[in-house]
This record gives sequence, C-alpha cells and structure tokens, in this order.
Amino acid sequence: MSTQARFFETTDWPLQPSPRPDSIASSFGPPSDTASVHFSNFPLPPTPVTSRPPSDRLSSVTTEHTIHVPLLKPVTISFTKGSKSFKLKYSDIEFDKDVTGSLKRISLSEPTGMQSTLIHAFPGTRIPIPHLEQPVTSTQVHIPRVSFLEEQTVQTASTLFQAQPQYSFESWEDCVKFQEGLLGQTVVFTAGIAEAKSKGRGEECISQNLRILRAKNGRQVILFFTNSQRKEKKKYITIPLDCIDHIEQSKKSGRPLALTLRPNFELLSQLRTLHILFLDENDQKRFFGLLCHGVGYQG
Repeated sequence: MSTQARFFETTDWPLQPSPRPDSIASSFGPPSDTASVHFSNFPLPPTPVTSRPPSDRLSSVTTEHTIHVPLLKPVTISFTKGSKSFKLKYSDIEFDKDVTGSLKRISLSEPTGMQSTLIHAFPGTRIPIPHLEQPVTSTQVHIPRVSFLEEQTVQTASTLFQAQPQYSFESWEDCVKFQEGLLGQTVVFTAGIAEAKSKGRGEECISQNLRILRAKNGRQVILFFTNSQRKEKKKYITIPLDCIDHIEQSKKSGRPLALTLRPNFELLSQLRTLHILFLDENDQKRFFGLLCHGVGYQG
C-alpha cells in the first residue's frame, strides 16, 4: 500500500545564510554539450533528525484553526460507497488544523443548503500529501484531480463510512489554492515527468508529477511520488534544494537533467545522482532555470 511521507520535518530546519556570489561555478562554454551549475561551497543544512524541535517545546494547546479556500468554481467530489458511486459539487472548502498545523478534517459545504456538509477526516495524520492523479504539462489543458492514495473517514449527514474521495477542479488555480491551503506551503512549480532514475537505486518513478514547494521560512524542496517496481512501499520523497551540489542539463533535446546530491542524510546518500526527464521540454528548461536561481537563495 502507498504511504504518505512526513516530509514537513524539513520545513522547520533553520535557514542557512545566503551564499556569496562567487560560491556558484557555472559552465556554459561553446565546446561543451551541457550546461551545468555547481553549488559545492554552500554549507550543508542540518539533517531532519537533528533539526526537529524537542517534543517538550510543542504546545499542549489543542485549539483548532480554520483555513478557508476561495474557489473560482465549484469542486466535484467523487467517491464510492459500497456498490454505488457518487459525485457531489461544493463551493466552499475549509481546512481544520490543530495548533501544530496538523490537518484534522476537510469540510465541504454549499451555501445554498441544497446538500449536507461533507466531512473528510484525517485522524492520526499530520499533513497528507495531495496526490495529482495525472501528469501536468504547461502546453496542455487539464482538469486536475487530487486524491490521497489511501482511504479516510468520510461523513455526510449522519452517515459515517470509509472512502477515497477524489477532488476534481475546473481550474488549475483552484487546485493550487487547495494544495497550498492544505500543505501550508507555496506551490512554486508543477510539471509532469516521463521518468526519474537515480544512480544508487535505479528507476524511481514513471509518469508522475514533480513539484517545488516553498515553506514560510523560505526553504524549498522538490517533491515527487516514487512508483517504481521495487519491493519497498511506493511513497513521496523530498529533496531540499540546498542539498543539490551540481545541476547538469544537456543542450540536446530529449536528454534528462541530472542533479548531483549532497549526502547529508540517508535518502540522498542512496540516490547520489538523480536523472529527470520531463514530458515537456519547456517544463524541463523552466525547472532548470528555477533551480539555478533558487538553490541557496531561499533566505
């Protein structure tokens, strides 16, 4: 079964000082077939384990707060209960979170009162990762659908049951607002990738979406879902941008982009180098540009 990664441990890391301009070594010379950028002089960020705040610092207050998601158009919720399939439309979405930022429930309602409020609960989950079900490209129109990979508790009126709701948005802007409200982060970039392979583990994923998220403290991470055929569970993994040592992009079309990683924790030690091929060449160029401008400059 797929699992949701608790990747938000990385967002609490302390910020690193901005690097000096001479910390970047770039190579774009005519004789070369690749464009590359090195970040070797950037200080390594602390590992997630050593940077997590002690549990006694967390507040014991259980007060919840609500985040309202302004929608341009109603969202359609699809789910199956028993042998029946349902599709319901709602105009209002609210996230109920506790004082630590953990998601408790998603409430969907309709101001007209034509149907009961639907409660999508997440007991025991800190922050679930919204899964984009279809790869997104900048050159095609999509109806974005979001799910959460596993079943949760759903309640409508007095009926309580287990289901795996899908959220279908009529606009990409609404889908982004939904993700940002849930994650508490800014979605900087989203694009479909044909495949991702690592030097240390081989195939990582095929036909998935890659996102760059920026936390409130400015730290940015790459997020994607590993759906390889390896024996371990399929799950989301994150790579902090300031853990990238070297970016290399071939000047020939159809070639993957290579990220050489700095092994400051176990996952990056396993991956070592990540080769990513995007579905759309323009998205790959945009991703390369974002990394060149974003690595080390989150402060």
